[in-house]
Amino acid sequence: FLSGRPLPEGVPEEVLAAWRRARFFGVPHDLRLPAADTPRPHRSPLLGAARPVLERIAPALGTGPSVLLLTDARLRVLWTSGEAPGLAPCPELSEQLVGHNSAALALRRRRRAEVHGPEHFLDVWQDVSAVSVPVLAPKGGQALGTLTVASHLCAGRPPHPQAALAEAAAGAVEAELLARAGRPEQVLLDAYLRATRSEHRAVAALDGRNRLISAAAERLATPEVLRALERTATAARHADAPAGVELPAGAGCDARIDLVRHEGAVVGIVAFLEPTAEDAPRPRSRPLPCLAGSSLPWRHAVERATELVRTPEPVLLTGERGTGKTALARELLGRGEPMLVDAAEGGSLEQELARWGAGRPLVLRHAERLTQPAVATLNSLLDARPDTRLLV
Repeated sequence: FLSGRPLPEGVPEEVLAAWRRARFFGVPHDLRLPAADTPRPHRSPLLGAARPVLERIAPALGTGPSVLLLTDARLRVLWTSGEAPGLAPCPELSEQLVGHNSAALALRRRRRAEVHGPEHFLDVWQDVSAVSVPVLAPKGGQALGTLTVASHLCAGRPPHPQAALAEAAAGAVEAELLARAGRPEQVLLDAYLRATRSEHRAVAALDGRNRLISAAAERLATPEVLRALERTATAARHADAPAGVELPAGAGCDARIDLVRHEGAVVGIVAFLEPTAEDAPRPRSRPLPCLAGSSLPWRHAVERATELVRTPEPVLLTGERGTGKTALARELLGRGEPMLVDAAEGGSLEQELARWGAGRPLVLRHAERLTQPAVATLNSLLDARPDTRLLV
């Protein structure tokens, strides 16, 4: 294949397609180790749930040369155990870095996959057999990562002798994820029930995904108030710290926020609502003096963007060409010069994003023209710096 000669019969089309992709990505077949380490997620719920399970299962590998490893959905290696000849530590198993392998195949198929010896693209894995099983989310079923058992090249045909162990390990991790999935919601419910012991209290408990609202709060809070509280809950969860709430003008109520914590991390908020006097002065959005424009749609867009930019989530500005989206983005970010990246311009966008300084806001223009490698680079940077302010 590498020399361009005709291939013998019997090479599966799926393997041949994977080799072509590896050659397209520029993966050298004689690669020993990836050239650079891959950024790992700051906090991984998958690793937190999987580590105690895998530490119990790892001794089942026995004394033979085998490796058990866990990856996330981007095939970054989160955890390993064991040793085997020809299996040096590898930070990532994506096809873009190491070519065809069982973890990438299992993630694409969403079921168990095996790759044996010469089916691998890398020379160093020609004597390795590996079986991988995807780890699926308990709610929604999206792939969260993979579990792989790799060993010396197996004699005979599939299945891999440790395929059952890989299946059992993935099942145990999914069971632990399911058991943990409901705990934060239960903690939020308990906090809500404690706060609503008096039936006349206006209380809302939120985590950005779920709402628990007392009858008194339902009568008092408008949909705009509830959306503001949801943004506050999301900001508190991301920052793992108290977040101030800014209710919309004319809300008719004030809110006192209590954080709800589980295992030391913020999982939601409980908001205590109190009606305000009708003649009380209402806060107005801070004007943005450097922006021209006085039409009602423009003022509404500026006010809405000013409200959204206070949250830690990325903000998307859309509109026709020349309406001032970039000027609005710069003004919303306030002090400090943001990094401006335009996906419509030539050059290596991945290199521009890689030079993005930590803590510096990013304004990304023409995001619809991002290439797939640029999207992957941006996602990796946001995983490494989840608190970065991004306007698209």
